[in-house]
Amino acid sequence: MITSRHAPSAFAARLRCCLAGLTACAFLNACTTMQPVASADLAKLTSLVKAGDKVACTLRDGSHVAFAVTAVEPAALVGASRRVPVAEIAGIEVKRLDTTKTVLLGVVIVGAIAGLAAAAAHPLGTGPLFPPGTHF
Repeated sequence: MITSRHAPSAFAARLRCCLAGLTACAFLNACTTMQPVASADLAKLTSLVKAGDKVACTLRDGSHVAFAVTAVEPAALVGASRRVPVAEIAGIEVKRLDTTKTVLLGVVIVGAIAGLAAAAAHPLGTGPLFPPGTHF
């Protein structure tokens, strides 16, 4: 059986790219953060929250509830198993996309892919350390 000297490094490069992609997918959740809604904005809460948002509410009695919003009514937020009247909400945090983290993650991913592509194109140990004719 004849094997190519470059086959293992090509496979390793593909494996590294796959691992980089999986790692990027794992960190995509890091691009979101819970952002508090200012108390002055609670009056217009139903215009700030939309169906599909994930919220964490502190109620006036001091209890905490967290749920995914399935519907927004004029006077309440509705989840799969609960309805929370806006009048009972003392504070709320809404899970939103954090653009700074998203941009940084994108830069890291593009840099990692570029580095892996460069390493795959020019694997170490496949040629002379210095090209012929190099003088010191």
